[in-house]
Amino acid sequence: MKTTKAAVAIIVTALIGLVVSVTAAWSQLAPEEASRERLGPSDARSYAVAAKTRSRATVNRPAEVTRSPATPTTVAKPSTIVRPVRITLSSVGIDATVRPVGVAPDGQMQLPPDPKVLGWYRFGPAPDGATEGAAVVAGHLDSRRYGLGPLVRLRGIDAGDPVQVSLSNGTAMTYRVATTTRFDQQALPEELFTRTGTPTLHIITCGGEYDAEAGGYQQNLVVTAVPV
Repeated sequence: MKTTKAAVAIIVTALIGLVVSVTAAWSQLAPEEASRERLGPSDARSYAVAAKTRSRATVNRPAEVTRSPATPTTVAKPSTIVRPVRITLSSVGIDATVRPVGVAPDGQMQLPPDPKVLGWYRFGPAPDGATEGAAVVAGHLDSRRYGLGPLVRLRGIDAGDPVQVSLSNGTAMTYRVATTTRFDQQALPEELFTRTGTPTLHIITCGGEYDAEAGGYQQNLVVTAVPV
């Protein structure tokens, strides 16, 4: 009988330890799963970093682009978002596919690896002409693997040139270029990612001289356009 009681005591103690371990593990996993639900579009790396950093994204390495004050948890669910699918700047021969992107593991705005495909920052406003704030579309200038992208021609854009954005609901939005600005690496203003004010579109890519030892392109080119 003593042996039986001892065995029962050992089993009970083991079960209590297991329950405590499972409870502790669940308490750590639950918030992460909740963040996944709130974020909407699923990218395992994006939502984890976005939930952790709560915020400040940079665009387009090696030419660093600004940080965003956007909070991913405030973004609408994918089914309610009218997103850009294509952008055309006919005056300089740019016609490129656009897809939603989030935040990369290094805290920068995630970009498609192929420069021929541009990324729309899905934690910010959509370029539908109605949503307040600045929509951001960005892409790599070039790539060793894929070669030059269409944004190499962005430097030839002029104020007044048209920008057409095709949207996922089958409509299109027309903008006109207002300004073209160059910023030094790491020097872009946070206002480029603002969520308030007049609807605006920012198109961002690398610019300036390329210096491999200094990390790549030393500037960013920002084209700002407003709805027509």
